[in-house]
Amino acid sequence: MAGVTASGLTKRFGRTEALKAVDLAIEDGEFLALLGPSGCGKTTLLRLLAGFEVPDAGELRLGGQIVARAGWALPPEARNVGMVFQSYALWPHMSVAGNVAFALRVRGVAAGERRRRVAEALDLVGLGGFAERKPAQLSGGQKQRVALARCLAMRPAVVLLDEPLANLDAHLRESMQAEFRRFHREIGATFVYVTHDQNEAMALADRIAVMDRGALQQVAAPQSLYREPATEMVARFVGRGMLLPATVRGRQNGFIVAEALGSPVCVRGSGEAGEQRLLCVRPADLGLGASGIAARVTAATFQGAATVVTVLAEAGEEALTLECHGAPPAEGDLVHVCLRDGWLLPGKVGA
Repeated sequence: MAGVTASGLTKRFGRTEALKAVDLAIEDGEFLALLGPSGCGKTTLLRLLAGFEVPDAGELRLGGQIVARAGWALPPEARNVGMVFQSYALWPHMSVAGNVAFALRVRGVAAGERRRRVAEALDLVGLGGFAERKPAQLSGGQKQRVALARCLAMRPAVVLLDEPLANLDAHLRESMQAEFRRFHREIGATFVYVTHDQNEAMALADRIAVMDRGALQQVAAPQSLYREPATEMVARFVGRGMLLPATVRGRQNGFIVAEALGSPVCVRGSGEAGEQRLLCVRPADLGLGASGIAARVTAATFQGAATVVTVLAEAGEEALTLECHGAPPAEGDLVHVCLRDGWLLPGKVGA
């Protein structure tokens, strides 16, 4: 097996810097998700890991071996890396077994060993009885399993997955998430999983690397990423975060006492009295009460388990979104928003 280390990894396409001096260490056997909006650089980083692109600066190591540096890259076939594509990339004229065996045949694996590996991989993904079917006879979820079996049959040290569940419906995505977790446990390889779906990343990964505009914003376990975002981008992107201006007033019982939108609040984080900070809150952190931040209801949208209520704070005119599980207020009502939890972002405003 192998870990992955990127040091100052940079990639440009013309004048566009798709990756900006990325430093990232992925542990041997870890499941890491690369998360971010479209165009953030996550797929470019995955392609550099696979050997499909050559970096313009920096260095990339797999298992301690240098596989890429400025102007040079070890070709994909010389790396012990497997890749699962969003589009499945199956040969339509080949059977399931033929698709899984194709790369093994190209690498010169003997016929007997090839048959054994194909059967083993198909059993692992639950397609043991599908060897003779053609891709056109398979569902989307089954095609994705074939693509994964083809990768696993190569016994790679690192498995790269490029939004592999994007083409599946919600029910299939959930069942395949459970399967990916099982595959990871059973084969023990290092998994690097690209997605723009934060719920998917949270459900699957040991750690999540959030990217934006070619730069790494934060690398952390899902719980830490959600509860303690390090930057404004991460705070807004993960969990529908909202940022409020806050002034630190002091400490009390291990929490920070601050003032936000004219109301005293007790939140997590660190800070000194008088500092101007940004406070990250999420819809689940907010509720309606008899006291708190005075606000006017601007919209209420029924979404099944809860009604999503949008309000405009009277002080500062900040828009807030919260989930109401009881009878929702009407548009135009004056309400008070209470804060159950919040996190002060590191760094002073304007620093």
